[in-house]
Amino acid sequence: MKPLKHFLFALALLTTAACTKPGIDGPDSNGNSQEGIVKGRVVDEQGKPVANAVIVASSTDFYNKTSTGYTDVNGNYSFKLPTGIAEGSYTVDGTVTYKYHNKNYKMALYQEDTRVFSAYEGAVRNFKFRLTGKRTIDDDATSRPLGARLEVHHQVDHVVLENVEITLDPVGPLVDGSIGTKIVVPMADRSYYIEDIPLGMYKITARDRVSRQALGVTVLGSLKKHEPSVTSLFESERFEGSTFYELGIEVDTL
Repeated sequence: MKPLKHFLFALALLTTAACTKPGIDGPDSNGNSQEGIVKGRVVDEQGKPVANAVIVASSTDFYNKTSTGYTDVNGNYSFKLPTGIAEGSYTVDGTVTYKYHNKNYKMALYQEDTRVFSAYEGAVRNFKFRLTGKRTIDDDATSRPLGARLEVHHQVDHVVLENVEITLDPVGPLVDGSIGTKIVVPMADRSYYIEDIPLGMYKITARDRVSRQALGVTVLGSLKKHEPSVTSLFESERFEGSTFYELGIEVDTL
């Protein structure tokens, strides 16, 4: 009988292992998981709840198959996923939209847990709203951060980019209503980009750090002359509803 017991025990272990997909988040990884349910909470960096955030679960097996939920006033969300035959696996991401200067700005939410999970097992996924930093815990130095990007061009006949210093002064509150701070960035040893700027409206000035002379600034594509300063918003970079924002300027002598 002992060999038979050993065989049955080994068979049970193999069956259990075969039912667990590698890389899939199961209920044991978070005791609050429920079958067919995605839930969690969205807070800001002070731990305050973020209402009206949009959480989207996207199938990894079927193109354009999604389920959507929304956070309540306490920042909580919960919604069902289909659990029919061969529903497969899902990932989750989140956004929140702010009305700012009569424009809608869709902002990505920071994600600490990006694991794929089974629709049958469900998952708990929490998010954080912040203006700068990584978009997900998996991002590296080559990934675009949450903040906006300033692209700096220069008139090569008159200006040496490495000598340029850019100053961004917030004009009023930032996109989320918080108070911004002055940003001063030397372009030395940089590319043409200043990354991870808290989204808002800024008064932008430039100077030559070597000569200490003020430089003129204009928004790229505006066809306006270079002025001592320019005040502008960042624009959606890729398409309407994108969470990437950018502004291009050109620097020249006055």
